[in-house]
Amino acid sequence: MKKIFITAKIRRLFAIVAGSLMMGSLLFSCAIKEPSQVEGTWIITDAVFPGVSALSKEDAIKWFGQSYQYGSDNVVLDQIECGKASYQKMHMSDDVFLQQYRVPLQKLGIADDEVAAYKVSCDTDVPLPGQLVLMSSEKEAFTVWDGVFFKMEKAETVKP
Repeated sequence: MKKIFITAKIRRLFAIVAGSLMMGSLLFSCAIKEPSQVEGTWIITDAVFPGVSALSKEDAIKWFGQSYQYGSDNVVLDQIECGKASYQKMHMSDDVFLQQYRVPLQKLGIADDEVAAYKVSCDTDVPLPGQLVLMSSEKEAFTVWDGVFFKMEKAETVKP
């Protein structure tokens, strides 16, 4: 009788451990997968100066052509490897965006009353350009640095 009790207890413990491992692996795999909307290579093509900025227009123009690559294995922001990254998606209403950046979404050409924003966390504690992606469409986004909103266009993927 004692053997049956121990066996049932071991089975229950095994089921709990197995279930916990499955849930943990599911959560871990979801946490590192990049959002498909941001995934890919983005090229800076323009800059919007809605107000006071630490960058001059001449300095901002030097950013044109820089590429930002977002993926699950690695994130490269310009030429700086971010390493494995995690993505946090949030929706910002026009009011919240205006309060945080002192700029209405319409100034960026975003006609909607909210914008999907992705915050990218890197292995480093040093803030990097490209860690905030504001999606204006599937092929167009913005990142902000020193008061300048840099327009990014998604590069077409080349199929072999």
